[in-house]
Order: sequence, then structure tokens, then C-alpha cells
Amino acid sequence: MLVASCSPTVATMSTPSDATDAMTSSLTDAGPTFDALTSDQACAAQALAHCTQLMTCSMPDLVRHFGDLVTCETRVALACTDGQAAPDTASTPELALACAAAITTSTCADFLSNTPPAACTPPPGSLNGTCAFGAQCTTSFCGVGAEALCGTCQSPPTVGESCIGIGCGDTLVCVGNATAAVCKQPGGLNANCNGTQPCDNGFTCVGQNGNGKCLAQIAALGGQCDPSHRQRASCNTDDGLTCNTQSAKCVAQPLVAAGMPCGLINNVETGCLAGASCKIPTNQTKGTCIAPAADGAACDDTNFPRCFEPARCIPTGAGTAGTCQLPGSKSC
Repeated sequence: MLVASCSPTVATMSTPSDATDAMTSSLTDAGPTFDALTSDQACAAQALAHCTQLMTCSMPDLVRHFGDLVTCETRVALACTDGQAAPDTASTPELALACAAAITTSTCADFLSNTPPAACTPPPGSLNGTCAFGAQCTTSFCGVGAEALCGTCQSPPTVGESCIGIGCGDTLVCVGNATAAVCKQPGGLNANCNGTQPCDNGFTCVGQNGNGKCLAQIAALGGQCDPSHRQRASCNTDDGLTCNTQSAKCVAQPLVAAGMPCGLINNVETGCLAGASCKIPTNQTKGTCIAPAADGAACDDTNFPRCFEPARCIPTGAGTAGTCQLPGSKSC
């Protein structure tokens, strides 16, 4: 892992908060029992485990999505606490702590490809109708669209099934457009790939004329890469690398704050920090980093600003403009 390959523009890491430090110490000392823990405490432990693992496996991803460790903890804990507060949920503080322990033993390959350990999969709930979280459902899967807060309990989708309005769960990906999209299993090393058959995290589809193979992304600073993906893989962004389009070599990817120029600058793809998104005008190659909208503020996934995860932009009309809302913030 090339942690040192981050650009100097990357924000300095913060240390875990005093509260989560103290809470974690108490858990390892015969402190409070599972029954005595609140959802907030258990979710703080799970968020700390998740964000620490993210920092360990990919410092660039941490600063790209959250900016620093404490912000990551705060945002990740929100999804956990909202899930535990949902009606008829099977989520408990005990399960959150078990998930936290399992996360610390996950491989970086599994963690970065969003393959959760068994202890982190939603337990079956008691609902068979409207839901917001998988742990409310007897099937452990709640089909919720990307621009919705509520969905329906149903069987987890399988490869080839439609994912429109319901998603694909953790291990499959939704491939297609708004009118025709199905769940696909991302391919690993040397798997066949094309525009409709994706590769897993850490691999690039390399080939020509719609026929390719999934090859490992280049993880060495200065390694040969191919921005067109015809002959070689791209550089591994989890390692903070990007392909210089002129030299065809992997270089440290610059990450800049909201308001700064981003996109293809001096032959290098420049990304954004702390959940900001690069807004690039049509027919241009560079644009500006736009800060994420605050929870409850106006948003637009197409025209920006976008929301700060785990909030979603929920349209208020027929278009893509709406407000940033957290899962669980609406009674389903």
C-alpha cells in the first residue's frame, strides 16, 4: 500500500476522538456489558473500526470521501444509529460491536470492494412490506432506489435480475441505464469484461473492440499505465495514483479542496477532498471542486452540489434537484 503516494495537498489526518478512544478502552477492559451499551456507543465503535480500516487500506480514499478520520467516524455512525432506530429492526448494539470486531480482521481487498464480513450482514427482521433498512426485513434485504429513502422488503437480487429502483446489495453492481439495468458480479483477475460486464475494485478492463480482461491496477509509483485501457491497466486510485496521460506512468494523484480546479490538469487527473465533487462543464476536461451540501440543504446529483454520504439527494420534483436526507430520517 503506497500511503506515502498521497499528494502534499491532502489534508493532515486527525486522531480518533477522545470519546471513541475512551469508549473503545472501556470495552477492552471489562467495562460496560453489551446490554448496558447504547446504540450511539456501539455505532461509534463500529464507525471507528470502519474508518480506521479505511485509513489503513486506503488513506487517499479516506481523505477523498471524508477529509479526516473524525469526520469519517461521525458520518459512518449516522447510518448505523439511524438503522438501529428503525421500527421492527433486528439491528442491536451487540451486532454493531460484532461487526466492528469483524471489520478489523477484513482483508483490504474485501473491504475496498465492499464485501462485508458475515458479522456485518443485516440480520433478518420481521417486516415483509415497506422498509428503509435490510435488518427490518425477513429477507434481510430492503430494495431502495438511489434517489429514495423507502423501499420494499424482497429477496436479495441475483445476477441478471433488474436493479432499477432497488439496487443490488453489497456484492453485486447495477449496470445499465434508467430504463434497463441488471445486477452483475464484478470480475476478478483475468475475467472477461466489457462495457456491460465490470471488473471488481482494484482491476481495470483492458482490451479493444469491446473484448477485454480484468487486470490488476498498477500500484507502483512510476509504473507503466495506459489511460485508454487498451494495452495496460490504469493506476490504483486506492493507492493514491493516477496515470499521467503524456508520460503513461503512474504519478501521485493531487487532491484539492472545494473551490479549486480539478479534472485533467497538466496531463494528470486532479481529484477533490472531503466529499467534494468535480463539476466539469460539457465538452471540457477540467472544472471545479464543489463542496457537498449539508444535511437538509438543497442538492442536485446532476447539476451539483451533491450530498455528503450517507445522505442522499431526494428529488422534490420531476428533475434531479432536491434536498439531502439521511436514510432513516423519513418514516417508511
